[in-house]
Amino acid sequence: MAKPLLEVQNLRTAFRTDDGEVVAVDDISFQVGACKTLGIVGESGCGKSVTSLSIMRLIPEPPGRILGGQILFNGQDLLKLSEPQMRKIRGNKISMIFQEPMTSLNPVFTIGDQIGEAIELHQKGLTRAQVVQRCVEMLKLVGIPEPEKRVDNFPHQLSGGMRQRAMIAMSLSCNPQLLIADEPTTALDVTIQAQILELMRKLRTELGAAMILITHDLGVVAETCDDVIVMYAGKIIEQGSVNDIFENPKHWYTKGLLNSLPHFESGKRRQRLETIPGIVPNLIDLKPGCRFQERCKNVKDKCHEKHPELTKVSGQHGGQHLVACRKLK
Repeated sequence: MAKPLLEVQNLRTAFRTDDGEVVAVDDISFQVGACKTLGIVGESGCGKSVTSLSIMRLIPEPPGRILGGQILFNGQDLLKLSEPQMRKIRGNKISMIFQEPMTSLNPVFTIGDQIGEAIELHQKGLTRAQVVQRCVEMLKLVGIPEPEKRVDNFPHQLSGGMRQRAMIAMSLSCNPQLLIADEPTTALDVTIQAQILELMRKLRTELGAAMILITHDLGVVAETCDDVIVMYAGKIIEQGSVNDIFENPKHWYTKGLLNSLPHFESGKRRQRLETIPGIVPNLIDLKPGCRFQERCKNVKDKCHEKHPELTKVSGQHGGQHLVACRKLK
């Protein structure tokens, strides 16, 4: 069996606040295989983005810090690397598309300058003309019209969809092995969202890169991902293949997320959407037991004892299907 490209083991990341330390990512483990796409889903504040920033070693210190665990990339633990060593990997072998391109792109530099910076940093020996040509090729690859002109544009001169394409071009400029996309379609209209997702699927196939897609949009996950992990309050509460998660969800939170989606089948259009009652618990003042206990319709006495460990259940489509729920034991 081939080794995974990325293997996260028992990762814990915390932030100091005025009220105490918050463990935003609490003992999570998962793998990403070469050329595979992993979706990470969950409500805002569940730890999705903190997980991605931990992998990239971009957690601001202080107030944040990685408490423990391993992040193995091609068998090398990224947490043991010095910052200069990490800079050689970040943007080169592992790239990231951030949520909002208008705040991620520098407004005073042209698109070509910003794409070219990564190329010059990681691909030594290129002339300025070769760097510019590479920038034009990348803009063309992501479907930006007139790339020879757009390479000299500033971010404010591009539409939201074109800025996101420019961010993708920047992240792919050094042919990374792993691409992390944090809410890549946020603030884009539906038509542009579809174009961006289709572009990412196409590029993944053409370039052979693995991908971690962070989103709260289950429709995006269903169309794009091979495997899924569902996070809640800093914990992974279910993980498995995309088919297992969507066709046979086991955790009550996952079921609640799927039931809250609108249905378009005949006879269901006028039904009221289901909701998950309550709010995400305060991570500073967590109660003993399952973190979903206060919102679960099927809570039992044993759910108040200890947060359940991930347990293997029967997967209908191969691979591991893991669930953290005491009711299943």
